[in-house]
Amino acid sequence: MKKIIYYIMILMLAITVNSCTEEVRDVLDTTGDVDIHSFKINGVEGVIDTTNATISVVLPAGSSLKNLAPEITLGAGATVSPNNGDFVDFVDNGGNLLSVVYTVANKNLYQNYTVSVDVARAKITSFKIGSVEGDIDDTNKKIVIYLPVGTDVTSLIPVVEYTDGAEISPNAGSVVDFSNPVNYVLTYLGSTFTYEVTVNLGEKPLPVLVIYNGETISPTWASIASTIVNGAVNPKTDGINTTSNCISITRRKEATDDGGRAWSGGALWNTYKVNIDPAIYNKFTLMVLKNVAGDVQLEVQSDGEQNKDWLKAAYSADALGQWQELTFEIPASRTAVINNILVAPHVVDTQNDANFTTHTMYWDQLKAYPKQ
Repeated sequence: MKKIIYYIMILMLAITVNSCTEEVRDVLDTTGDVDIHSFKINGVEGVIDTTNATISVVLPAGSSLKNLAPEITLGAGATVSPNNGDFVDFVDNGGNLLSVVYTVANKNLYQNYTVSVDVARAKITSFKIGSVEGDIDDTNKKIVIYLPVGTDVTSLIPVVEYTDGAEISPNAGSVVDFSNPVNYVLTYLGSTFTYEVTVNLGEKPLPVLVIYNGETISPTWASIASTIVNGAVNPKTDGINTTSNCISITRRKEATDDGGRAWSGGALWNTYKVNIDPAIYNKFTLMVLKNVAGDVQLEVQSDGEQNKDWLKAAYSADALGQWQELTFEIPASRTAVINNILVAPHVVDTQNDANFTTHTMYWDQLKAYPKQ
């Protein structure tokens, strides 16, 4: 481990003194111990890599990574910054891990250590029965797999892949009865992670179709009698919609192109048109946030603005200023494919509404759901 001599001014002084006198003498004391001998957080011992001057600590799953006070053991006469016992954050407000540099000084030496702290994380990365791959929901720790009708589910041998170093139960290669959901438990670094595995017989249903989520799927909405902002910042990430980006529109009382008309909003069409068959999908959901109650409208069309239907759902007065997930039913009588989707977040003509004040509305997370 590289130890660094400091007090450069002293070194320069030493050189000056030596150049003016016949006696050469050492003025720097490099005998100081600048090693970190132990580093604990909540009783968990960190792993110290003396070669690379790094320390890593893995806390039990679910532990907070904010306001942690490490206990540090140093050599005689050494000091450390941040101080022993100081509260330190190892994650930012966005949940991103932070590395913290600890500096040990002793006599005329110092040493930097880069400290990283995380929680134990283990997961099932693959779950197969025969050639069929299961769908893994890591957020809710659920696995669902669909097998052909007639399969004997009472004696199946899954092939499971999971985090290196973890232990799993039921054990790999075990014969398992999946007549009911089975819990697979991973044990890793003193923490447990439980996945509920369900085997269904029959064809796998179609997935929910994500049309817009502001993050990984973010087609551009065109302005309709309005000025909208694509990629607006989500103003409330601590509710049911935690993603960073969404769509916004500012509505005004006046009937202007920046949001006064009843149909003011945005559209997915032309380059960003969709292809949704109402024989397969029968409803949409959309997240909406605004400060006034009232109907939100989705207008669905075929290409060329043909075959229009107007779907409405109410934004409740019980949760103003909160994200609400609204459901829009596609008429059972509709047969025409949906290519264009227009959203009007407040389908009211505001120019004659004395109680309406200018404000900004938001929408996000547009999804289509298959028939059950």
